[in-house]
Amino acid sequence: MLEILSHQYLKRFIRFHKTDWNHIYSFGRIISKCLKTNDTYLINSEIFSTNNWIPALLISLFLFEENSTFVLSQEKIEFLKKNQLGDLKKFGFDFILENDQIIFSNHRVYLITLEKLLHDLDLFSSNNHRIIFSGIENIKEDLKNNFRILLLKKNWFHNFDKSSSTYQKIIGTYSFLKKKFFLRKSLNNEYIFLDKEEINFLAQFFYEHSSYSDQFLKVSNALSEGWACWVTLDEINFEWNFYLEPINELSLIKKLFNNNKFVFLSALRKDNFFQNYLKKESIDIDLVMNFKSNFNEKKIVVYAPPRQILPNNPMFTQIIIDKCKKLIIFRKGLTLILSDDLNLKHNLATELASTHGKQVLLETIPSHNNEILCASYVWWINNSYLIKSPEQIIIPLLPIPNMSEPINEITVLNKINLSKDWFREFLLPEAIQKLERSISPLRKNSGKLIILDGRLNKRKWGRSILQSIQPSKQINYVLPYD
Repeated sequence: MLEILSHQYLKRFIRFHKTDWNHIYSFGRIISKCLKTNDTYLINSEIFSTNNWIPALLISLFLFEENSTFVLSQEKIEFLKKNQLGDLKKFGFDFILENDQIIFSNHRVYLITLEKLLHDLDLFSSNNHRIIFSGIENIKEDLKNNFRILLLKKNWFHNFDKSSSTYQKIIGTYSFLKKKFFLRKSLNNEYIFLDKEEINFLAQFFYEHSSYSDQFLKVSNALSEGWACWVTLDEINFEWNFYLEPINELSLIKKLFNNNKFVFLSALRKDNFFQNYLKKESIDIDLVMNFKSNFNEKKIVVYAPPRQILPNNPMFTQIIIDKCKKLIIFRKGLTLILSDDLNLKHNLATELASTHGKQVLLETIPSHNNEILCASYVWWINNSYLIKSPEQIIIPLLPIPNMSEPINEITVLNKINLSKDWFREFLLPEAIQKLERSISPLRKNSGKLIILDGRLNKRKWGRSILQSIQPSKQINYVLPYD
């Protein structure tokens, strides 16, 4: 009955609010079916990077007379309140909006961000509650960002009586550690990694003083649970900052996932990551569905030179610069160059600007079609919706996680200690997911993807990355006017 009723309401809504997504009715029926079952669903579609799908979901939630929760970004919540809810009210839905809750006579729909969800004790203790979780393609990074703890100098001395013995002990400990960490600083190293003795010392200290502030309590709990931790040094102010981050962030919300019914919505074309991510905590997906987006999918044209040198070659940077100069000649559309290596990215932008001048942009939204944009993968993923699909994307280096990042190094060491394949279980899936999200705009215009990282052809795992790029067509050469 819910499926039929939601279809009727959606049909009336679409009559007055046109959409270019042909699969919106099918999506609405699937959501209605999901709400009535006890199964966990994963739905993949690039349409979720737009707002076209939201009316179908809301209509099903409004007609489903049980409490439910819709997890989405604050930006999308504001969009709903400003644009969608008023339109839906005109079609006979009788509700009031209060504190991001859509309140009906028999049930409520809670609109909530991930950050608020993680601190909602009622939801964490709930059972068989239906939760629609959008933006799941960012889940790992979002969880890490929300759980990460940063302890600054001000957090050590906040709300303490300066004359008390506790204050004197805390300031003494802070100063002792500051001296110790600065003596250990090495050239070209931004981070200080803590040895077992130092971690035990800090764990004991924060445990003894956990009652003095919420921040101290959080740090104490994190250290007792074995979170990754490291120190950064502020050489300008001669201070130090303490970072903590969970190695296995998913284990912290496992209870929530196991005790409730979820519909996960991923803006990826196909799942290459999320199911394996959940399986590490024995969380299963009952049904996976893929929906086409609102554009005709075209094949990505892939060019990967077979004799490209490896990144550890001293001539790598100069050869990449020379190749990029040749690949840009006569191009009329946007060229995007992606690199997470800061030095390589800046060198490329500088060298190309010496030839092409103001056409070259460094992580700036383009205003013309024929510009050359140099950016990191994360910057591009976060801003790609604001930018026209590029004519070509050049990738000098594959997005393998940087081992100079403390959390990556600590995660790898942890997997080595557990005798796990740290590369194929951690680094490779992260790289494939980031690459998939970066190149998705090329499916709209059959753009070119040019990968200049020699590991793509010379390593077995590189070939598996190449096979993950779908749909695609490989070419053996690139001509200036192609």
